[in-house]
This record gives sequence, C-alpha cells and structure tokens, in this order.
Amino acid sequence: MKRIFTILFLTATLAAVFSSCKDDDDDKGAQAWMLANQQAINAIKSNPEYTELPSPGNEGSIYYKVITKGTGAKIYYTSTVSCYYKGWFAADHTYYSIKNGDVFQKLLYGDGPAFTAVVGTDVISGWKTALENMVEGDKWEIWVPYQLGYGSSDRTDSNGYVSIPGYATLVFEIEVVKVVQ
Repeated sequence: MKRIFTILFLTATLAAVFSSCKDDDDDKGAQAWMLANQQAINAIKSNPEYTELPSPGNEGSIYYKVITKGTGAKIYYTSTVSCYYKGWFAADHTYYSIKNGDVFQKLLYGDGPAFTAVVGTDVISGWKTALENMVEGDKWEIWVPYQLGYGSSDRTDSNGYVSIPGYATLVFEIEVVKVVQ
C-alpha cells in the first residue's frame, strides 16, 4: 500500500513539474511574440518613409505610407467604402507557425467584388483611422499595432482555430476603389 501511495505521489509530482514547464514555455513564447511585434512597430516609427497618424480616440497611432494618391471623394466616419486589401503579419510566432510577411487575409482585384464596409462600424480601429484620412483612389500601406487591431485576445476563425494571435502588429495594403455614400 505504501508503495502504491509513493508511486501515485511521484506521478502527481512529475505531472505538476511537466505542466509548469509547459506553462513557462508558453509564457516565453507569448513574451517573445509581444516583443517581436513591439520591435516591428518601433522600427516603422523610426522609418522616414512612414507617417504617424494618431487615432481619433487617442488609443494609439498607425503608421502609413502612400503608394498611390487618389483624387476622389473624401471618406468620413459614416461613409460606406469599397476596398481591395491584403493583410499580413509583422513578426514571427513559432507556436502558431507564423512568419513575418505571412498573409492572413486578402481580397484583391482578381478575387471578385471589393470589400464594402461602413467606416465607423464595420472595420478595426486602425482601418478607421486610415480610411478617415484617405480619399477615393488612395492606396496606402498601414501598420496597425495590436491596440488598434484585434487587441490582446486571439482571434479565431469559424472552425475555432487561432487566425490572428493576440498582440499582433498587422500590416495592410488598402486601396479605396469607391466611396459608395
């Protein structure tokens, strides 16, 4: 009986040790991810090709560069716009097998009709900040820190898989095709 108790005790102790090591590894991975994303946004802050654009609510800033300058209608918070876009990650994440530059979502000309949304209600804060400063025909590259993106929580797809980990710095190329209203 004493031997069985000793075996159970050792098994429980080893399980606790291994599970605490896994938590440490997960924490280290999360810390490395947050640091890599912060480094990516800091590098863009100091890049003279990019301009800082504070969000209207002062939650943070995006950084953008103009690829194509449009001449069309101005975009407002209440505007409905049609856009083509591509979004990618700015850092590596080993746990989720994400590499800097991996595209997580796109809708380009060859993919069908443009994405149509109301600026003030249908897009992340980083997009709102950019779109409210763009005009029809503009094409920008924007860098969105996690505070103006999807925040600190993981974003999952319809199957429950993590599609965008929390704390992600995201990069988008957005082209405003039309201001619908």
